[in-house]
Amino acid sequence: MKKIKYILDIGSSKITLLAENKFGKSVCIIAEEEMYYDGYMDGEFLSEEDLIDTLSQLLQNMRDKMRKSINSVVIGVPSEFCICVCKRISRKYDSPHKITDADILDLYKTNSSFGDSEEYAVINYSALQYVLDDNFKTLKPEGMRTSSLVMDASYILCKLSFINLLTDTLRQLGVEHIDFISTALGQASIIETDTSKPFAIVDVGHISTSISVVKGEGLALLSSFSMGGGHISSDIMQVLGMTFKDSELIKRKVILTIEPTNNEYYEVCSKGNLVRASINITNQIVKSRIEMIAGVIADILNIDDIFRDVDIYLTGDGLSHFRGVKNILKDITGHNIFEFKRRLDNSKDRFQTSKLGLASLAESVV
Repeated sequence: MKKIKYILDIGSSKITLLAENKFGKSVCIIAEEEMYYDGYMDGEFLSEEDLIDTLSQLLQNMRDKMRKSINSVVIGVPSEFCICVCKRISRKYDSPHKITDADILDLYKTNSSFGDSEEYAVINYSALQYVLDDNFKTLKPEGMRTSSLVMDASYILCKLSFINLLTDTLRQLGVEHIDFISTALGQASIIETDTSKPFAIVDVGHISTSISVVKGEGLALLSSFSMGGGHISSDIMQVLGMTFKDSELIKRKVILTIEPTNNEYYEVCSKGNLVRASINITNQIVKSRIEMIAGVIADILNIDDIFRDVDIYLTGDGLSHFRGVKNILKDITGHNIFEFKRRLDNSKDRFQTSKLGLASLAESVV
């Protein structure tokens, strides 16, 4: 059996520790532990102490479950702690040259300097496309002959403050080897769609939303903002005067496609008590926040003409479970909206695509 890999999926409301193994060509998650914590906002953890306690408990729980020590961990970095930089890199040869893996790796490495940044470090790099002689475009130039090679490369950089905090914490907890990979790039690696043209993945979580535009094997755009499904719960809580927990329960009942009368209510049972909320008012609250999130998504995708017609694949638990949300997003953004969920999965976790994405991308880490 191949050595088990351990992966940390760091979300805005919970952290999941995955144990994955490869059976033949299939990557399988064989165990997982998850815990809720204070999360992060605007690229900063809300409580570093809570983060440390959560990581410590997750590692201990996984060690107990697997009956193994954990010396190596791959960390999925959320988009709020990353930036994406795209470069066009070219190379000319004296005569037609057969492209090798070493040629491609050399292009990446000799152009991966970002001025010895004191704030960021490269964690992933990949190609958007290659252009050979006669403007021939491909994603697999290896083995082809050409006298010129142009690579549109995408580099994902992670905040050094994030790297240092997680590295120091995990080493104190007995983890010796730590690698960092992009969660958004992991999701891009497993989506089943035509990658010959750009498309967007919008992952709406509890208090953070990530937007990535995928082209070829890399990301042409990566952005995020601190707004998600938790803000909808907070809106319901404040407007209707109920607890946050009750607002979360009411939120799960929302169906945006119905047209209620003034006398219809959502009803839930909370600690033995009946909680009611006007369907009409609750739907207006939810739609208002979704429209706000959609407006920010539209603004981000409108920064460049090449992103204006991309299809959007919606994932994450923040918005995906609302019936009727795709219509609202399409009306506000002007983009076609599709579901991005785990294949053959209709469970409540079907939109948690980061897990499988990270498990797939982690296989490239030696």
